[in-house]
Amino acid sequence: MKDVAQNTKDTSGKILKAAAKLFARYGYDGVSVKTISREAGANSALISYYYGGKPGLYQAVLKQQAETLLRLAERLKEPGSEPLACILAFLDEVTGIFLKEPESLHIIYREFLTPTEPGNDIVRQQMLAFYDRMMEAFENAKARQSVKPETDSRRTAYVLISIIAFYLMTYNYEAISEANRLPGDDDFARLRLVYLDYLNTISTGRETLQ
Repeated sequence: MKDVAQNTKDTSGKILKAAAKLFARYGYDGVSVKTISREAGANSALISYYYGGKPGLYQAVLKQQAETLLRLAERLKEPGSEPLACILAFLDEVTGIFLKEPESLHIIYREFLTPTEPGNDIVRQQMLAFYDRMMEAFENAKARQSVKPETDSRRTAYVLISIIAFYLMTYNYEAISEANRLPGDDDFARLRLVYLDYLNTISTGRETLQ
C-alpha cells in the first residue's frame, strides 16, 4: 500500500511540476493536456484522475505557488523579531525561491496580467492576502518606530514586490550588457542590494540592516 501511495504522489507531483513549467512559458490557453502529460511522462487520463482536468490542474499550480509565499509571510508575525530585519529576511527567502524556481513568479504575474477563469479567484484571494501580510509587517515596523511614520505600508509592500518581480522577469534579458547590470557577485546579491537600499530609505535608523 505504501508503494502505491508513493507512486501516486510521485506521478501527481511530476504532472504538477510539468504543468508549472509549461503554464509559466506559454500561459493557460497555450498549453494542452496532451502537452502536459508528455512533459510529465504520464498518461493524459491521469490529469483528470488527479486534478479533474486542465482547469483543476492550473488551480493546483497557482495554489501551490501562493501557499508557499503565504507560509513565508506568516514568519513576518514572529514575536520578538526586529521588524525590519524580519522583513529583510523574508524578502531574502522570497528572492531565493523565485531565483531557484522562476516559473512560479511567471505564472503568478501572467495571471495578474491576463486573468483566466480558473485562476482569477485564487490569485485575487491568496496573493492579496500575501500583500496584506506584508502591509501588516510594515504597520508593525511603524508602531515600533523602525520605519518613518509617513511611510504608506501598502504602497511600500507593492513597491518591494514589484522591485523583485521586475528584476526577476528581466534579469536574463540578453540585450542588457554586463556594463549596465547592477553591481554584485550574482543575481541574489544584485537584487538584494536594491531592496536593502529601499528599506534603508524608509528606516528610522533604529535597526541596522546589512
